[in-house]
Amino acid sequence: MAIFLIVICVFLLCQFIFTIWNVKQFPTLEPVSSPSSDENIPLSILIPARNEEKRIEACLQSIVNQRVLPKELIVLDDHSTDQTRAIVERYAKTYPWIYVKSGKTLPQGWLGKSYACFQLAEEASSNWLLFLDADVRLKTGAVEAVYKQLCIQKTGMLSGFPEQKTGTFLEHLVVPMMMFTIGCHLPVKWVSTSNNPHFAAAHGGFIAIEKDCYLAVGGHEAIKDSLVDDMALARRVKQMGYPFTLASIHPFVYMRMYENGQEVWEGYRKNIFPGVNRNIALLSGVFCLYTILYLAPVICLLIALVQVDFTNICLAILCYGLGVSIKATIDIENGRTSAMAFLLPLSILTLIAIGIASIKIGLKKEGYVWKGRRYE
Repeated sequence: MAIFLIVICVFLLCQFIFTIWNVKQFPTLEPVSSPSSDENIPLSILIPARNEEKRIEACLQSIVNQRVLPKELIVLDDHSTDQTRAIVERYAKTYPWIYVKSGKTLPQGWLGKSYACFQLAEEASSNWLLFLDADVRLKTGAVEAVYKQLCIQKTGMLSGFPEQKTGTFLEHLVVPMMMFTIGCHLPVKWVSTSNNPHFAAAHGGFIAIEKDCYLAVGGHEAIKDSLVDDMALARRVKQMGYPFTLASIHPFVYMRMYENGQEVWEGYRKNIFPGVNRNIALLSGVFCLYTILYLAPVICLLIALVQVDFTNICLAILCYGLGVSIKATIDIENGRTSAMAFLLPLSILTLIAIGIASIKIGLKKEGYVWKGRRYE
């Protein structure tokens, strides 16, 4: 057992060193101390909304509270059956640059969000398109900070992971694991410097893309049947040789993706297996690696405690501590508390359980259910 734990320690130490370096490679949005103009900037903020009455108002309010306003904000009401449209129309009466459009009937072969974004892009009149989810909130100075980076980049795509607000226990356990996976395994520096589409990550809640680039890569029409549309769009941008930036945006943007455990389970179940292109070998390999690195030391610790094996107790605790340190580093870098890092083994177990459920649905072709729609 001691040799096994020593090997894990070495791997985790290397992972820890890589993670510390990797999370520092994210480009950061720079704040603008004093906006240079009172005019609306040439940016179209586009929000697909389907039954978002609980979220859309806070999103809109965070935008109208900005010091610098976008040229236009367009919300696509995607056949909502609640008060989503009425809320947006109320804002549109006060702010003439806010518009609400009715979504068309979903055509055969399209997924709902991609078709909504496609319609929004057709309506937009600015050079830069910023797709936001209804649960995204912009902090003060976000619009000018984003636009400053877009002007430097000139074309291509920019995305980033908002600060994740969590409330329920399952949210605390699972939602931060998205950034844990990226921080541990995706060489962030290569996201911007390599055209290899494998080095890509994006968050569908925050995607800025230059309109000519969007049209050149085929927009959402080219990825109309992709469940993980954000990753698919990012890969197309990189394949076509356009600049792509995965930035640290959490100082300016935050969101609460899910509001209860059921939403966490269904949301991640929908994304995990399709997110690796339904590659069972890859996902199984990741889960095996996580089991060895983060779960096995806990099991070894329990065995060592029963056997009163002081050496193995110390080695197991060291492995556990390194795993916690990796998780804490990533959490802190993304504006979160490090307290939940101590529950990393439980987070790993939960993630694996959701992943298995995702694989099961994918293989049986039962279809993933999200917001009243079924996706194959």
